[in-house]
Amino acid sequence: MIKKVLFLIFLLLVLIYNLVVIYIDKNMSNKQDPSIYNSSFKIWASRGLYNNKAEQNSITSISRAFNKGALGVEVDFSYDVEMNLFIVSHDHPIKGKDGKFIYTKKNGKLLTLEEVFKQTGKNHYFWLDYKNLGQLNNIQTLQSIKRLEKITKLNSVKNRIYIEGSNPIKISLYSEAGFKTILAIDPLPDNNIFSQILINFYKIIYYYNNISVLAMRYGYIDNPRYGTNTHKNLKDIPVFLFHIPNNKNLLLNLVQEENVKVMLVGKDKSINRYSIKDNRGNR
Repeated sequence: MIKKVLFLIFLLLVLIYNLVVIYIDKNMSNKQDPSIYNSSFKIWASRGLYNNKAEQNSITSISRAFNKGALGVEVDFSYDVEMNLFIVSHDHPIKGKDGKFIYTKKNGKLLTLEEVFKQTGKNHYFWLDYKNLGQLNNIQTLQSIKRLEKITKLNSVKNRIYIEGSNPIKISLYSEAGFKTILAIDPLPDNNIFSQILINFYKIIYYYNNISVLAMRYGYIDNPRYGTNTHKNLKDIPVFLFHIPNNKNLLLNLVQEENVKVMLVGKDKSINRYSIKDNRGNR
């Protein structure tokens, strides 16, 4: 008897799951935001265009990428609650003996998002990888939002930044404040039998939360996470891709996919592929 009840519950859950997915697929087009980045120049710079690790996420590397033709750049940062500042750094800070966080410095001093926007923000786009969003409580998150509203208003870049996090609840708080947001997901390889199930769960989270974009690593050329099936399942959702192999044919194919809006080429490498664009020709 218990087995029959459990089996019926399982069937009911499967039915509900499939009905929800069908409903979302039918109505996903109503969620599309025309203000999402839609240039034919989709390849941005990851941490700028740098010559060595020390230059990553620096004014020098970011400016160099923009000067070489990149329209946007991915920047890593953390929010320091005590200082009420957004500190630009890929490395997670360590705690000093006094309990305060110690961050990697640029040219001998802390680099803040405010300074990045001030020096490089004019007419440019930013993919902001939020390193410690999941470690903040709701009060701290709301405090950080107030700070970001202030510095983006001062530098007029609010509509040109995309804030990335893996916590849909926390990232939605930024969406509610009018920021464009990215939910970072980690799908299975496209040929995995459970890949579509996981992707559909991500779609459900995306649809029922106020999120702008999904972001994921591309994977390997011969075993991609963003392959044919994943593309088909996400065709109505704006997607940002990172860790894309530096293969020209692959890049030329990906830029033609309408829902792929932004691409980062390579992993822990600085690669200039900014001139590759889709066939529309608009900037």
